[in-house]
Amino acid sequence: MWVRIQRRLDQLPMNDPLERRQAQLLQFIELLFVAAALALLPMVFLAPLELLGKVAISGLILGIGLAAAIALVILRRGHIQRSALVLSVSMALLISAMLYGNTLASGAMAIFALAIPIMLGGTIAGSSGLFATLIVSILGVSTAIGLEMIGAPGAGFARATTNGPNPTTALIFAILAGLLGALVANLHTQMTEALASRRSRERELEALTRQLESAVFERTADLEMALNHLQQRADRQAQLLEENQRQQILIGELSVPVLPLGNSTLVMPLVGGLDSARLEILQLRALEAVGRYHARRLLLDITGVPVVDTQVAQGLIQTIHAARLLGAEVLVVGMRPEVAQAVVGLGLDLSMLRSYADLETALQTLAMIGPDQAPYLRILDV
Repeated sequence: MWVRIQRRLDQLPMNDPLERRQAQLLQFIELLFVAAALALLPMVFLAPLELLGKVAISGLILGIGLAAAIALVILRRGHIQRSALVLSVSMALLISAMLYGNTLASGAMAIFALAIPIMLGGTIAGSSGLFATLIVSILGVSTAIGLEMIGAPGAGFARATTNGPNPTTALIFAILAGLLGALVANLHTQMTEALASRRSRERELEALTRQLESAVFERTADLEMALNHLQQRADRQAQLLEENQRQQILIGELSVPVLPLGNSTLVMPLVGGLDSARLEILQLRALEAVGRYHARRLLLDITGVPVVDTQVAQGLIQTIHAARLLGAEVLVVGMRPEVAQAVVGLGLDLSMLRSYADLETALQTLAMIGPDQAPYLRILDV
């Protein structure tokens, strides 16, 4: 049966460990008040008091027991601060009434007992509970003293009719001292646990800080390494891009070779499509070769050019005009029928254009070289 009661008492609706410990202490105090009220009630009628005093003190004891029972019900419903507030305020009121019953001259026990509701309200009910308990205690003591000073009826109803020892006083003092000691012990335990928890959190925070610093250091090192790799890749890509540009220029130059034939004639065989870039390289290479070799004739062999459109035709015409300004005659070689038809269809001025079907016909017509002079042909990278 005791185990069942213990399990029942341990079933408190508090999940926080600190609140649960406070609730257990408050439940113990409230049960102790109820038990003390039931134990002291019959002893009152054995004390050397007048009948009015016995009835009044019995009422006060019952009031304390009833207040403790109401606070216990509130606590079991999960309202720990409200329960502590009800108990502490009720105790302050009843102890103030007991002070009036003992009078100020012999009311040291009642004033000592006021420490219990004050500590109970401050440690469990919070700042609002402490404030309410202090206000009720101060007003209660002030009221009791004031009523005693003006000689109000009923003052001193709890005083004994004889001057002999009263065993009830020792019992009450023992109960009050035990309750006060329990509250102080609980306060010390809470402070110790709070300090230990704070130190534990500080150690955890320091460990987390060290881990964070280590992670930041490692991350910074990784980022620096990644930045170095990216910089190296960027430098490598820049080198590759520069090399690619040089290769493009070289390929462009090689795509427009110049073949010197003798001392006054140059041949430029063109292979593949001609875009704006190749046309620009073609004009530069042609004019540079004419100026370098002081050539009088430049043969543009377009046998390998698949398409001659307006852009290609205009580029060739511009090259012809520029070469003529340098004193060289430009001849177009390899004009296929379909190319000739396309060029005519463009509507360009072809009055200055001399063309030949192939290179051999052009050379024979110009009487520059014969078939036996072919070994003298060479490709120069101008």
